[in-house]
Amino acid sequence: MPPIAVPSNLVDSLGCKSPHDVLLALADESEFNALKLAEELAASLSATKKHSSANNNNNSSSVGSGRRSKREDPDISCGGGGGAGQFVPLPRSLRDAPRPTRKISQKGSSSSSIAEDTITNSSSSAAHALTHATIASESILSSLSKIASGGSAASSEMRQLESHRQRLDEEAIDIDHALRIREGCQRGGDSLMGRRYGDAARAVADVTAILKECSNNAVQLAGEEALEAHSKTKEVTKRAIGERYETAVANGDVVQLSELTPLLQMLDMAELGVRLYLQYSQTVLTKEMSLDVEDVPVDMAHVERAEGMSRAAMRRRAEEEQQLRRNMSVPMKLARIYNAAVTHLRHHLPMVAYALGEADGDAALVQLVHVEAEKRAVDIMRDYMSEKQLNLTVKRADGVGKKIEDRYIGGGFSARDDEINIANVLGFAGDALGGGGGSGGGTIDIATKRMAAQKDDCGFQIEVGNLADVDAALEEWALVMQHTESYERFIRHAVNEVVKARKLRRDKKNEEKNRLKELEEAKSREHGSEMTGTGRKSSEKTSSGDVDGDQEEKVEILPPHTALNEVAAEIGGSYSALERCLLLAGMQRAFVHANYPDDSTFSPVVLDGSSNSLYGAGSRALQTNLVEECLFAARRSTLRAFATGHTGTASAAANVCVDVLGRLLLDVLIRRAEIGASLLKPGEGLLDGQSGLGQAALSFAKSKAGKGLRGVQGAGARSGHRVGDDALRNQTMLGVARAAANFNDLEVVADYTKRLEGNFLKEIDSGYPRGHDTEQLRMCVKGLQGVVDSFSQASGRSMEQLISTLLPQVRQIVGDAVGQDGGGSSATASNFLGSPVLAGGTTIAPTILNYEIDDEAFELSQISEGFVVRMCSRLDELIDPLRVHLVPKLSDDLLVGILGGMSKRMEVAIRKSKFTPLGAISLDSDVRYIMNFAKDRIDSPQLKSNVTLCKVCPPLARLNQIALLMNVDDLEDVLDLISVSKRKGVWDLKLDEAKTLLSLRVDFEGDKVNDLLQMDDE
Repeated sequence: MPPIAVPSNLVDSLGCKSPHDVLLALADESEFNALKLAEELAASLSATKKHSSANNNNNSSSVGSGRRSKREDPDISCGGGGGAGQFVPLPRSLRDAPRPTRKISQKGSSSSSIAEDTITNSSSSAAHALTHATIASESILSSLSKIASGGSAASSEMRQLESHRQRLDEEAIDIDHALRIREGCQRGGDSLMGRRYGDAARAVADVTAILKECSNNAVQLAGEEALEAHSKTKEVTKRAIGERYETAVANGDVVQLSELTPLLQMLDMAELGVRLYLQYSQTVLTKEMSLDVEDVPVDMAHVERAEGMSRAAMRRRAEEEQQLRRNMSVPMKLARIYNAAVTHLRHHLPMVAYALGEADGDAALVQLVHVEAEKRAVDIMRDYMSEKQLNLTVKRADGVGKKIEDRYIGGGFSARDDEINIANVLGFAGDALGGGGGSGGGTIDIATKRMAAQKDDCGFQIEVGNLADVDAALEEWALVMQHTESYERFIRHAVNEVVKARKLRRDKKNEEKNRLKELEEAKSREHGSEMTGTGRKSSEKTSSGDVDGDQEEKVEILPPHTALNEVAAEIGGSYSALERCLLLAGMQRAFVHANYPDDSTFSPVVLDGSSNSLYGAGSRALQTNLVEECLFAARRSTLRAFATGHTGTASAAANVCVDVLGRLLLDVLIRRAEIGASLLKPGEGLLDGQSGLGQAALSFAKSKAGKGLRGVQGAGARSGHRVGDDALRNQTMLGVARAAANFNDLEVVADYTKRLEGNFLKEIDSGYPRGHDTEQLRMCVKGLQGVVDSFSQASGRSMEQLISTLLPQVRQIVGDAVGQDGGGSSATASNFLGSPVLAGGTTIAPTILNYEIDDEAFELSQISEGFVVRMCSRLDELIDPLRVHLVPKLSDDLLVGILGGMSKRMEVAIRKSKFTPLGAISLDSDVRYIMNFAKDRIDSPQLKSNVTLCKVCPPLARLNQIALLMNVDDLEDVLDLISVSKRKGVWDLKLDEAKTLLSLRVDFEGDKVNDLLQMDDE
């Protein structure tokens, strides 16, 4: 027998031709390997031991007998080359295990004998465990071999049955296809004979679809007669439907087109259908978009009569339509063209996409409609731009806008303008400023002067036109862009829908291809054919299909930028320039109106947080209509640009709004606030000064008298009024209110601009689609937040200017109260004309700030009115007219600024006085009175506490800290007071200042004060 190839494991041995021999050989090889490993292990373990020569001689036995002797005598060792070793003894179960023997038995006759190998064990070892395991494995192997041989036979029979079933199924499918082909051919012929072309086309389409899927056997079963009948039916049906379709296109029969168009794709006539349908669409669009005026027929008898209308009524309607077309404006013409395009697409695109989409009929229809609409719309807009001389008008508008900006921004104001504004606030711009002064020179009416001032409009009316005419022209241009943008959005939406439909059709086609390919692969696998070539072909088809899909994706229905977009962008740029000029002109008109005010120019302030009290902060605050007129003009122009729907135009308008409000209006309001501050300067303006009434109030009294410079008494005598008349006081308070309105305007415009930004953002969210352009528009609108901040900062600076204007009077009041700088010696003074003016009516004894008092003086100060009460009373007289006429926020800022100036002046006076313990208590009482005085007049709830009030007014905080420092009972408490206050963050006095102040206490020794503070420094 040839040598048996030994497999590597038991699993592979079961698949061999003779598992018995393989398993035995595998067992012998495993035993040999185990013995070899044992010998190597024994040699390594016995390297240090010496064995007898008898054992060495026993190791020289042959290999054939050595294997059994080693199994029988485990003590025998082997060695070679003079070496010695010892075997590892095998377990007893393996030593005593029987050795299976192979028996070859012959079966069969002498002519054909079959040799069988069997493994047998000696009868003496039948009860051994290894014998049982060997017998069991032999039995399992025999069973598995029988199952394998039987399973292979059963599997072969099942495969034969399955193949037979598949052949029967294929034959059944072929018979079904053949029957359906014959039935479809019969149905198509019958429908064609009955002139039912729709049924004939559907029958032809069904047969064509079956022929694409069926096999050659099915075609042979159907017969040549059926195929010839199908070809003839298809040819005749195509010819008949084509002729009727051309007739329907020529006659414009929509009913016939709607019936025949879905049949074209069934007959592979989609390309012809696209061509004819585009021809029909072009004819319809030409008629619907025509702007030519048709003559009304004289005789209406030949015109088809409309239901419910007489011939005369039909004639009147035709004449009205004719007149309407003759007087049609440019926006109406564009609306007619765009509406015709949109209506045609809405009615016809769905059917074309369904019936002719495979031939790209939907994309061709969209292109045709857009070309027809674009060609006419561009011509109309170009002609209108030439007719209105748009480019020339824009150049003139830019020049006018530059003049307006130069007049009101920067140094465009003159001293004469300031004088006129000051006079107009008081309402006497006539005689006071060079109007004549004689009996014949009366005051010129405000309305007349306003009209005269409005004529100087920087050439707007001459160069650009009347405000109303320009506004109407911009309305037309806005409608032109609005109609164009609406059409543009619709046509882009239609293009996107067509692209989606094309993608869906392509995906469906790819799915069908994949399904057919999978069927072919399944059939190939069933028939056992090689898949290498098929897989290569299918992959090539798939890759070619991907290339076709990519090419289809790159088909451009409409370019990103069309001629219509270019014209719209050009008009949008010109529109933005005209809108800017109109906004500047409107704001200029508001400026002139505010420079010549009347009662209608001012109105009560309406802001969040305004006081409802009759005498609280801001209770009588006024604002000018300047802010409302300017913000209304800005809002109107910007929202009109937003209504166009064109993001470029809307962004330009938003930038114009931000620029004009942030530069022009801001400069004008700042200048008016400066004028208001000059009007409120004590002694020179409307507020009372050290000498009594302000110069502006005296000028008012003089102007009412109508004559010369003879003093207030003579002016009052000629005018029938005395200086103390209520009319003069009321007119002065009116001037104060109007001057304060200039400060309120900055707060009002900041609030209105913030609301305007929110309004614009809502318009964007509701009227513009999401996208990059819309986000840019939002960023342009958010630029108004910077304008709001500019207005708020300007308001703060204007209040600082007003406070600096009032501080000299505040210092004078404090100086008079504390008895320094020679103040308070007399209650009489003379004004700038030399006439005596009574300040109080009685002589007031001078008061000197002195905190070095004894018990008697302290008791007297508690029951008498101190200097602080009189000082606060005079401060109240100064700031109360402003406090009620300024908005609450500005009123609080003014009061804090006045308190700061007063506190600084008092601190200077306090440093010049000595203190007794009772004087320190008196100082603390005075400071508390000042704090209560401030909190009673503060409007903001956040400033009602001492902590917040001291935080916003550092000089008052220092005054409070001085009072606390001067009221310590012992010098040892000073360090605790300073350290605790510093930890709270409410201590601003330096140690040198504390040392100077403590030295003013007569009961504190200077050396101890110096030593205490020196220790703290260390």
